[in-house]
Amino acid sequence: FVCLDPSFFMNRNYEMKTFTYGSQELQLLCLSSACTDYDLTGQLVWPGAVLMNTYLSEHPETVKGHSLIELGSGIGITGILCSRFCKEVVLTDHNDEVLEC
Repeated sequence: FVCLDPSFFMNRNYEMKTFTYGSQELQLLCLSSACTDYDLTGQLVWPGAVLMNTYLSEHPETVKGHSLIELGSGIGITGILCSRFCKEVVLTDHNDEVLEC
């Protein structure tokens, strides 16, 4: 019987990546590839976030001046972009590993 530390299964190969949406540039630490092990899906940028951020950068009036809460924000790329336009932004996630990063 072998007992492994849960961190054995965690991918911690983070890379600093730059994302550009319109005139907005964001630099974030994220995983370089999709990882669904040990519930680390929040540590990468999903295609839906890219699509949403592209739309928001082209239509900032959609959120400008509003308060916003992002549930399950992961690395927070959409919430961080929204913070450039919104009055107030709150990012949330349940995974300690994601929050630590």
